[in-house]
Amino acid sequence: MRTHRLHTIVGSVLAIASATGLHSCTETSAADDELLPAESAQVIAVVDGDTIDVQTADGEARVRLIGLDTPEINRDDGQDDCYAQEARDQLNDLIYGKTVQLRADPTQDNVDSYGRMLRHIYIDGQSAAVVLLEAGAAHEYTFDAPYIGQAEHRDAEHAAQADQLGMWGSCQH
Repeated sequence: MRTHRLHTIVGSVLAIASATGLHSCTETSAADDELLPAESAQVIAVVDGDTIDVQTADGEARVRLIGLDTPEINRDDGQDDCYAQEARDQLNDLIYGKTVQLRADPTQDNVDSYGRMLRHIYIDGQSAAVVLLEAGAAHEYTFDAPYIGQAEHRDAEHAAQADQLGMWGSCQH
């Protein structure tokens, strides 16, 4: 009897989801559909917590991750911002030497004022930016216009802040 009731409930939920067009419970899936096609690249250097060097089929390129900013390494006075090295180390541990997917965002410029490609970076289907934000290694950053996935980035930052993770528990803000 319980099994029959469970099957009925599950069947009803699936029917409602199908009828309403609900295919996923995550914003990332919908956002991924809006991004431009992925380009594979090998990470050859992690410059800091939000900038990497990659090898693509077209050659080497410097890439700035969209949607986050990390503390600066070696400011003008030669000092690192609080948590700068930790942010770089977390990104390094996550993607250095690995193949990642670069996804351009049609809401953003192709390159920034420093000549870096602006891209969402995915490793094993996971947003590198969201991983850093969830760990408290970065804060959400919107340059000029909202980007695809912005709400997920902000949610990840707020969760890290609430739990005092990473820089939110180590640095004065």
